[in-house]
Amino acid sequence: MKITGIEHISINTVDFEKSRDFYTNVLGFKQLQTVDCGEFDITYFEVPGETRLELFDYHGKNPIADRQESESGLRHLAFAVQDVAAHERLLRDAGVQITLRTTDLPDLGVRVLLFLDPNGVTFEFCEPLDLKSGEL
Repeated sequence: MKITGIEHISINTVDFEKSRDFYTNVLGFKQLQTVDCGEFDITYFEVPGETRLELFDYHGKNPIADRQESESGLRHLAFAVQDVAAHERLLRDAGVQITLRTTDLPDLGVRVLLFLDPNGVTFEFCEPLDLKSGEL
């Protein structure tokens, strides 16, 4: 096997319009095409790094899943950014729910931030710590 990267990420939406607003206006992803699949629609977004995001719109039929972080299944999606703390301020200003404020994890060599999308999916923004300069 030779896996060359992530082709796309799919998320079932609870409220498609809120989700579209979040992914375009808050995260800045470019909306591509929407495909009508009968009982649901799929709207594609361009994600930096040659990956796509698919939002599945079941027209309000999906409830938010109440899952604990320790349960099996997808835990979170992580994106590399520059200046996690600045991104946290932008997310807070947009009313996004922060679940872990900007935190340095020196043992892992990263600074991270966790937040939720409108569907309850956890996202992480992370950047490397410059441990050589003593940044903590």
